[in-house]
Amino acid sequence: MPMIDNIKQHAWKPVLAAIFIGLMYQLFFDETSVLSNMQLSDRIAEQAEINSAIEARNQVLTEEILAIKSGQGSLEAKARKELGMVKKGETYFIVVPNKPVNP
Repeated sequence: MPMIDNIKQHAWKPVLAAIFIGLMYQLFFDETSVLSNMQLSDRIAEQAEINSAIEARNQVLTEEILAIKSGQGSLEAKARKELGMVKKGETYFIVVPNKPVNP
């Protein structure tokens, strides 16, 4: 009988070890693990930066649209700047800076 009592006293140890190993696996290697959460947090931060850059670009485009809708002056200025528009009767000059001559 002492041997059966000894087995009964220590039978819970392998069960506890299996539960502990299972929990450690979930903690570190499962899809909801600590490492996965850290990677997801990094991806969220990167996406937040991308979103803020896109929001700034959208704001600039919205302001340009409002400026174009509000009058011809802004449309003409944009055409002059980006497309090189010249009105009839205007003379277009290109000023080229002097380049230093290297001996």
